[in-house]
Amino acid sequence: MMKCLITTTDELSSACETARKEGCISLDTEFVWRQTYLPQLGIVQIGTADDCWAVDCAKGFDQSCLGSVIEDETVVKILHDARQDLVLLRRFTGASPRSVFDTQLAAAFAGFRSGIGLQSLLLQAIDVGLAKTETCTDWTQRPLSEAQVRYALDDVRYLAALRDELLRRAASLGTLAWLEEEMAHYNDAALYAETSPNEAWRKIKLRRARLKGRGFAVLRAVAALREELAREWNKPRLWLGADESLIDMAERGRVGKLVHRLGGGRGDQLRALYSQSIEAALALPEEEWPEDPRVHYIDEVLEAAGDAMRWLAERAEALHVDAGVIANKATVTAFVDNVADETNPLAGGWRWEAVGREMAEKFGVD
Repeated sequence: MMKCLITTTDELSSACETARKEGCISLDTEFVWRQTYLPQLGIVQIGTADDCWAVDCAKGFDQSCLGSVIEDETVVKILHDARQDLVLLRRFTGASPRSVFDTQLAAAFAGFRSGIGLQSLLLQAIDVGLAKTETCTDWTQRPLSEAQVRYALDDVRYLAALRDELLRRAASLGTLAWLEEEMAHYNDAALYAETSPNEAWRKIKLRRARLKGRGFAVLRAVAALREELAREWNKPRLWLGADESLIDMAERGRVGKLVHRLGGGRGDQLRALYSQSIEAALALPEEEWPEDPRVHYIDEVLEAAGDAMRWLAERAEALHVDAGVIANKATVTAFVDNVADETNPLAGGWRWEAVGREMAEKFGVD
């Protein structure tokens, strides 16, 4: 058995105790997501100052000690592009993460572009090159080879050193306080909660869909049904109907062409269930219809938002923060349309101090 592969509760407890004493743990996950509703977790990589291990998730042993470390505020959890990994770790351990440091997010405050991949960031920040040789590995298959495990551990091996360098760069650029404020958002347990089926329709990109009030009631109903069935049947939600099929149902008020990937006669069953759901939605009174989530701005607001985006790009460069982590076009447009909206990210915290106040004065549309 490879010494770096954890297969027992005692081994995991020992690694977690080391991390707790050091006050820092690096984390990553490897999973497979092809034919199931949720990703299938294969291994969890954990790293400390001197060692790193791969936790074999197929063994089914007690992982509560890892959960305890994840929710311990005194232990910093270092991850790269942390959100999805933290969602998986929340399901695996039941713990709500605290004290997270996301190296991808931190990079945007340290002179790098937002969304940078770990391989590029390691090379540019601390001159470490990673080989990408196991990108097609099925992490749920056993046994795992030593080469697979070594490859996976490289994703946590250098995270502590990378964090130190990003903190150093942010301090020298004067962005450290903003970085720390942004990391605090990972303490919000709502980030890792499962979406209610009744809210699933909001993730569907409507683009130019021809929908009105009753149509949104139908879209909400069929999207909720797809979500519920995907969980029950453990299939990817898009296998039960493409987004375009759901929009078509909402526009027509009936099941038209249904694009799905289910076999074994389930297509007919699915069509019948969608029909029932549509019928129930069409019977709802108007006061129960959801509102159109799309916002239609006047030309003056759109022009001001374009000017504000160009200004933001220049301002972000001067602040040494990637503009993408400050605000996107939708956020900027909503802000210049209503600078009094306190829920807009630009209206509070470091964003208000850095750019929001001045943007409101320059581009706000009364």
